[in-house]
Amino acid sequence: MLIVKIFQGPGNQMFQYAYGLAASKRIGAELKLDLSWFDANSEHRPYILNRFNIDTPIATQDEIEYIKTCNGKNFFEYRFNLLRNRFAPRHRKNVVKEDLSIYDEALKLPYKNSYIEGYFSTEQFFDDFFSEVRNAFQFTPSMDGNVADLASTINKSTIAFSIRRGDFLNNPLHNVCSKEYFYRALDLIKERVDEPELLIFSDDADWVMTNMEFDVPHRLVSEMDDYMNHMRLMSMCQNHIIPNSTFSWWGAWLSNPKIVLAPDLWLTDDSNIHQGIFGHWVETSHTVPEKWIRISARTAGDTPL
Repeated sequence: MLIVKIFQGPGNQMFQYAYGLAASKRIGAELKLDLSWFDANSEHRPYILNRFNIDTPIATQDEIEYIKTCNGKNFFEYRFNLLRNRFAPRHRKNVVKEDLSIYDEALKLPYKNSYIEGYFSTEQFFDDFFSEVRNAFQFTPSMDGNVADLASTINKSTIAFSIRRGDFLNNPLHNVCSKEYFYRALDLIKERVDEPELLIFSDDADWVMTNMEFDVPHRLVSEMDDYMNHMRLMSMCQNHIIPNSTFSWWGAWLSNPKIVLAPDLWLTDDSNIHQGIFGHWVETSHTVPEKWIRISARTAGDTPL
């Protein structure tokens, strides 16, 4: 049994599930999810995997403890599990945390009875199960009227244009993209898309409409009761300009996109900030897929968001 801890926001939950789905198939183990993090955090970060075509069972507390303590059907199996776990390589132990300082490729093949925790923020953890992950992340068919109306206006010239501010602004770890980043991205995509139209998504819509100007047709997607409908609409667009947000990352990836422009840095390049928060450097050069176009998130003279 492979148990994967699910925690934090929508994009993180999706990376964690995609990792677990692919890893469980590689090693031939049953996948179960640990959702205990949401017992104390659901008001801040609700569980969202139930929006998709996912019926993976939830691990019980007894099952989690069974895996973590190397338990067995009898005394001899228990002792063998303890011994095996003691001498196993790091990625083959019963309880493993992703090494965030690298692309932790070894975790693609964990032990068949293990509990795994991490962020897994790269498609390299599941690109060999592309179709299975895409099938799992199908949205339920029904759409309310407002979402359906917006969906009907999306065409091959529509660009999903996402701006993330919110909690990023007060967190020095996040390399918040500058206003000029978005203008640079827009100039670049105008060279590749005829008669572009922007469908703008943001967690601070008022700021966007007050502080940014656009020289192409654009519409702002208003706040919705279920914010996952923003990702649903993003996934219907062929072209994307995204910030360093895993939510927007998945909105682009699920669309099987034609063009994606993404920032060159996903987190700050200040190693002291990484050290202060995590105790080590966090490597994110693998987060943006190679087929996407990277442009500078910040250059000298840029205006902070």
